[in-house]
Amino acid sequence: MPDRVRDLAGFLRESPLFTDLDTDELQDLIDIARKRDLAKNAIIFYEADPGTSCGVLLAGKVKIVVNSTHDGREHILGFLGPGDVFGEMSLIDGEPRSATAVAVEASEILMVPREEFLSLLNRQPGIAPKLLLVLSRRLRQTDRHVESLAFLSAPGRVARLLLEMSREAAPTKHEDGGFETRMTRQEMANRTGTSRETLTRVLMDYQDRGLIRIDRQRFIVRDEERLRALVV
Repeated sequence: MPDRVRDLAGFLRESPLFTDLDTDELQDLIDIARKRDLAKNAIIFYEADPGTSCGVLLAGKVKIVVNSTHDGREHILGFLGPGDVFGEMSLIDGEPRSATAVAVEASEILMVPREEFLSLLNRQPGIAPKLLLVLSRRLRQTDRHVESLAFLSAPGRVARLLLEMSREAAPTKHEDGGFETRMTRQEMANRTGTSRETLTRVLMDYQDRGLIRIDRQRFIVRDEERLRALVV
């Protein structure tokens, strides 16, 4: 097995969806997949496009977004990192895409065609429960996003985002609890369903009240308990 393929097989084995596949099974997956290099801001697929494949992010960062029909505002459902699978819903039902996938930075992805994946699924049924777990986790994330937009005030949505960012950054936090984000302020606003001006006003208010500290793209949650109390 060439080194490149061996490295790719090792990477895929780290993905929860493919962790139990043996070497031959991973080779089958690699054989049916197509690798793509993406420039920053490249569109992987648009909402309502035919769902003909799913992707595995090898390197870079991808955001999943939907666009509001009444004001054209972009709502960010989430960000994905290396090892994450996306576009998996279309593998199951063959329906059009439910969201748009965009490369936030230069990225590398592996696209798996639907028909070939379904054939692999028939040969390797152990993948099915893992795919259900991925779908369940994504559905829960979407439910939380919808709940935030429907029931939380703008300050509550920003507080929830800060807590989620802090939790997601846990493995890379500094000794003082600080963490960096590569999200722009506009992306943070889009993720919380607010304007950039509203987001900035809420962040400054939280900093003035001693709940957080901000230094450009670096955040420290200073009072998690009080911040959680705002998510109501």
